[in-house]
Amino acid sequence: MGNKMVSVLVIDDNAILLRTVKEMLSTNYNVSIATSCTQAFAAIEKNIPDIILLDYEMPIIDGEGVLVRLRERSDTKHIPVIFFTGSADRDVVTRLLALNPDGYLLKPPSKEKMVAKIEKVLSGE
Repeated sequence: MGNKMVSVLVIDDNAILLRTVKEMLSTNYNVSIATSCTQAFAAIEKNIPDIILLDYEMPIIDGEGVLVRLRERSDTKHIPVIFFTGSADRDVVTRLLALNPDGYLLKPPSKEKMVAKIEKVLSGE
């Protein structure tokens, strides 16, 4: 990839979490944020990210809805998606994994865990 910074799009309806995640990751990555599906796709129109961190539980269109849309589009279906979830509930995790994301992180995520997961997914492990 040369020295181009990896671009990460973080989608979460929680503005505080978004700011925290952006601060944690912006030393390593070029981070964009979106608080909704609409905002996310507006951001994607401008710049297709290398990887997406996506909140599973969101109002209106949840993480599943966003992932389905991403997978339907030829320009976004290749983008790896890591889900955030506030729930360690087995049913939630099972449903989430059934969508075949590239990984998931429990909230609130630590910087170390996020970076490790992003690097692992991007290296294709």
